[in-house]
Amino acid sequence: MFSRRIAKSIILVLCLWLTVSPAFSRVHSMTDSYPYATSPYEIAEVSIEDVEDFELENGTRGERIVWNATADEPKNFTITRDGETYDSGDWFGGLLTLDLDHVYEENLTYSLNVTFTFVCTVFNEENESASDAVDVTFYPDERAPIIEEPDDFEYEEGSFGHEIRWNLTESNPDSYNITRQSNQETENFTVIESGDWDGDNITINVDGLNASYWYVFTLFANDTLGHNATSAVNVTVKPDLTNPELSSPADIQFEFGAKGNSISWFAYDSNPKNLSLTIYILYLNDTYGNTTSLNSPENFTAEWDFDKPKGDNITFTIDYLYLGNYTFELTVFDDFGRNASDSVNVTLFRDLRAPIVTTNDTFSYEEGYTGYTVVWSAEENNPTRYNLTLDGSVIVAGSWDGENITSDADGLAVGLHTFNLTLWDYFNQTTISLVDVTVTPDAHLPQVNQLQVLQAYSSPGMTNMSVQSYVWDLNGIESVTLEWGTDPSNPATKAMNQTSGDFYFASVGAYPVGTKVWYRVVATDNSTQNNAYATEWAVIEIRSMQSDRTPPLVWGGILALGILSTLVILILYFRTKTR
Repeated sequence: MFSRRIAKSIILVLCLWLTVSPAFSRVHSMTDSYPYATSPYEIAEVSIEDVEDFELENGTRGERIVWNATADEPKNFTITRDGETYDSGDWFGGLLTLDLDHVYEENLTYSLNVTFTFVCTVFNEENESASDAVDVTFYPDERAPIIEEPDDFEYEEGSFGHEIRWNLTESNPDSYNITRQSNQETENFTVIESGDWDGDNITINVDGLNASYWYVFTLFANDTLGHNATSAVNVTVKPDLTNPELSSPADIQFEFGAKGNSISWFAYDSNPKNLSLTIYILYLNDTYGNTTSLNSPENFTAEWDFDKPKGDNITFTIDYLYLGNYTFELTVFDDFGRNASDSVNVTLFRDLRAPIVTTNDTFSYEEGYTGYTVVWSAEENNPTRYNLTLDGSVIVAGSWDGENITSDADGLAVGLHTFNLTLWDYFNQTTISLVDVTVTPDAHLPQVNQLQVLQAYSSPGMTNMSVQSYVWDLNGIESVTLEWGTDPSNPATKAMNQTSGDFYFASVGAYPVGTKVWYRVVATDNSTQNNAYATEWAVIEIRSMQSDRTPPLVWGGILALGILSTLVILILYFRTKTR
């Protein structure tokens, strides 16, 4: 027979088994019946474009491999060289570039031919990948530097800006030198330049050579492998046997007093020396017009030189001349006494026209609007004075130097207004320009917004009432009136005071709680029309603003409960203590 303790233990184990086993069975069943769901979305693709294999001459610099890779969720990349990681890191999508100069920096091309396999692999967030392999073969440099042959040329003695430029191609540049050989004995076979060569193109200046000789400039270019190439350019210098070149500008005529006039000749010579300007006065009137700042032109001589290899302009200003007819003759000389001349006829004709004026068209605007101006643009070579009136009254007058004239047209009274501008030139020729401006009456009512009623405690059963509102008009506000009362047909009125900005306020006193008060705001603008706007009548019930107090009966009940609670606690305390 089992003891009572063993029996209890067996019963306890059975109970636990009966309790737990259905749970295990249920979990197993759920696992079979409801497997974990898989994502319904396809995994993001990752791709990389193929790059063709290629070859490079050993020493070629600046070459790269560029892979174009894409992925919806790019993660990182690796680039291997012959199976070993060369570069890796985060990848945010787009191009990946490998600079091939590193094979020289790491001295990996000591044995040729040599081929490297570069593999670029890109990964997305799902660790999917795409790869591309590129074979790059480096072959020996077995050719001499490549030189693009410049053409032979000639130039005139004394001219400048002459250069020889050799364009070269070489993967392993080393050194160069340039020699000059000539039929001038003192200049025969001279090394004029030499040094290290970094592969760039080579340019030399060949100005300043002597006339009647030829010069052969020979470039020797060497690479680091012992290959070399040469290129020769023949430069022949001719004596200066030609006259200077001088352009022939057209004759000039302009109105007396006009500014900004000049004569400009283009001139060139390989050996410029000096120039002279001779003025022939065919006709001159030294009493016509304002002669204060006028002058007669004077002959002029100066050295002739220029900075541009092909020549430059020679310019003379011809403003401030007396009324007349002139011939300006320019002669330029070179170092060998050769010269060239040209003449330009200059005619100043009388000012026979009044000032030419352009201005606004007639316009109108509504009373109160701003930003309106009248602008007169005038063309006149001999301005003297002006006078501007508005409706017959002079606004401004005085001397005039030909500048534009502007008048403010804002703030005019309603109606038609006429601006009258009169311009005079030195010869009393006059132009009058009229501009009509019409100001129409204010057609807009004042704006009344944010109308609010404020209530505040006054005394038991009474509440103070106040009204505030935002009021605005383009022409300003003349008055704001509050109308209110218990009967809208017989309201009281009160002017509202402007507090800050465009806000107005009025207090109407105290009313008994529960009273219904009608109110509205009437605003009148400050335009010539005194436009008025009244809000719709509104009604408000006066509320009690007095703080709510607890009724005495409630306070009495609370006090009674407190006393009873205290008695119960005391009784329990003493009864417990006596036991």
